[in-house]
Amino acid sequence: MFITVRYGANCQEIVNLQCCILNLTAHLKRKCQCKPEDCIDLLDETGTLMNLSKVENPATEFASKYLRERKHYILIRVIREESSEATCYESLLEDLGKHYPDLTGRLQQLSAKTQGRDQRRRAQPCSSIPARHKTTSQSKRSSELKDTPK
Repeated sequence: MFITVRYGANCQEIVNLQCCILNLTAHLKRKCQCKPEDCIDLLDETGTLMNLSKVENPATEFASKYLRERKHYILIRVIREESSEATCYESLLEDLGKHYPDLTGRLQQLSAKTQGRDQRRRAQPCSSIPARHKTTSQSKRSSELKDTPK
């Protein structure tokens, strides 16, 4: 039982589904040179998010329970805003629109859907830069805007 995961500059990795989700995601992070603390997930070719990043016990749950053998998946980065429920999804397959034209819009829809649920903050377009990489001046500017009376 195996799947094909696409990432990077049209790279592919064949992985065995007979392993726990924790091992699968750790292996994929190493292959695509993600940071160990990055949160990743998979998107199938129809645009369905597999939600591996939300599995309660990834150390004991087998990947075969969530993924279908011999299918192709796209590796994505999940960027969760610390102060809200908003989540952005970023493709780790370069030129996603070239390979899967419909999936670029699907990732934007998924990001907008989680931002719409967040009632505490105004919805902002999802950027491909994670919040933890913002500069001090960007963070300061952002906090000044929040404190400004309307």
